[in-house]
Amino acid sequence: MKILVFSDTHGETDRAEDVIRNSNGIDLVIHLGDYFRDAQKLSNMFPQIPFEYVYGNSDFMIGSVAAEKILEYCGKRILITHGHRYSVNWDYSKLYKKAEDTKVDMILFGHTHIAHIEDRGSCILLNPGSISDPRDDSRESYAIITLDENNIQPVICTYKRFMVKTAAK
Repeated sequence: MKILVFSDTHGETDRAEDVIRNSNGIDLVIHLGDYFRDAQKLSNMFPQIPFEYVYGNSDFMIGSVAAEKILEYCGKRILITHGHRYSVNWDYSKLYKKAEDTKVDMILFGHTHIAHIEDRGSCILLNPGSISDPRDDSRESYAIITLDENNIQPVICTYKRFMVKTAAK
């Protein structure tokens, strides 16, 4: 299974559209908030691909959109959240506690606009950065996760480039 992950599009979907259009074999797109309506727009543009999304701190009038979800694919449990409720600007201790409590294999989060992969053995944390508004010295970024019953292989990609960081589980 091949999963494409975006976060923090903030109303600018052109690059995300380009990535989806030019990525072969995508089975699922996940959007981690800020702005979940961008995920809805992209889902309408690419109806052949399933989408999952949550809301972020800059989303308003959220209706029935969830703050976080646990997804299960290929026997792997993945928690998706924007991250702002876990103080990710400071550290990841609350995310690791959540991983321990929920027994997930991976947590996907955004909010910081900074791409990050960290594998502590029992859980992988992945922030795809921002496809529209990065905040560190990197370029616009997103993630691709290849998933099967035995492995989780995340890769952070920069727009129009490939592979900034990787981790495997």
